[in-house]
Amino acid sequence: MMEWLSWSNFFYLVGLIIAGVATLVASKYRNIVKEIKDVASELQKAYEDGELSKEEKESVMKEALDVLKAVISIRFKIF
Repeated sequence: MMEWLSWSNFFYLVGLIIAGVATLVASKYRNIVKEIKDVASELQKAYEDGELSKEEKESVMKEALDVLKAVISIRFKIF
């Protein structure tokens, strides 16, 4: 019985629990995760040249507002 109760098995179990919770969160908040990915990709495109122009700032802010809209729609179901 003691060979089953080891630190490595404990950390493995914790990892499985974290992965399960992350999967549940991702499935429940799928729109938010999608919008955050869009913001990250927009930021990556904006910083490719090393500077952030006004148009790039506006597109990043638009994506950030889409994230906010997704959060509000999950919480209040108005959109």
